[in-house]
Amino acid sequence: MRIAWYVVALVMVAGPRIAGAQYNVPSQATGDQFKSVEIASEDSDRPHRKGKRLGWELGASLDFMTSDPTPASTDPDLATRKLKFTDIVLFRAHGLVALGRRAELFTGVDLLPKQPSYSDELVWQSALLGARYRFCAPWSAYVRAQGGPGLDRDGYWVIGEAAVQLRRELAEQMLFWESALGGTYTQLLPDEPADPLWQAELLVQSGLALREKKGIFATWLAFTFHFPLAADRSLDPQTRVGLAFGTVLGVSKSVDIFVELSVLDRGDPDDPRTRLPILGGGFDQNRIVFGFNRRFGGRRR
Repeated sequence: MRIAWYVVALVMVAGPRIAGAQYNVPSQATGDQFKSVEIASEDSDRPHRKGKRLGWELGASLDFMTSDPTPASTDPDLATRKLKFTDIVLFRAHGLVALGRRAELFTGVDLLPKQPSYSDELVWQSALLGARYRFCAPWSAYVRAQGGPGLDRDGYWVIGEAAVQLRRELAEQMLFWESALGGTYTQLLPDEPADPLWQAELLVQSGLALREKKGIFATWLAFTFHFPLAADRSLDPQTRVGLAFGTVLGVSKSVDIFVELSVLDRGDPDDPRTRLPILGGGFDQNRIVFGFNRRFGGRRR
């Protein structure tokens, strides 16, 4: 029932903007390079004068995380206890710079300002660095790397991800379909045992975005699947699935606010080997993200 009210609230707020630049901004805040959310430029379809700078962007968000308890857990922690709304809050800051009309570099950091009294996680939770390139109107590709501390301060983890994206217009400047195909590689570096643990997955993503013609608001619905390809014998990864529904509203020519609701399925709660010892997305979670983006320079809506 609570999830249903969250969805109703999201629909009432509004949704993201989609344009020809294939420039995903709220995805920088959520750490996921697939969201059908793109900032439109007033001159995105016009030729740019030589040397014109497209601009850059800064943004921030608050990520509220909830989860159900794991049955019969013998070692309770953040991944196995029940997490209520406001028990876990991640603060995320991101930045992006456009290198011409086709290429972008982005970075981000996750901090943990709020956690339960029984936990002692590091305030710094992850850092993100990546790049995106648009080959033509429908095709683009990205690569990104992310890393941070493990749960209970048990070592560290790094994730590499790359994918090719395809975006198609289904209805004139209103309805868009976007999909991605790629892979992820996760390396766990626990304090004990000394040997690193790893897993490789096939990444498949697909979703729809509905945009208001004037570009003032839009909304998106996206599905993400991770299919295990290979893993260390100490891990037993299962097929993972995620669902995201969000909206973005332009409050001025340079400022957007966005909200996203997502549900993450991360393995079998009863078997720790199927889950990753990572706070941000390593186990089954419901998440609500509230954030904003501010553009500078030549980048316009």
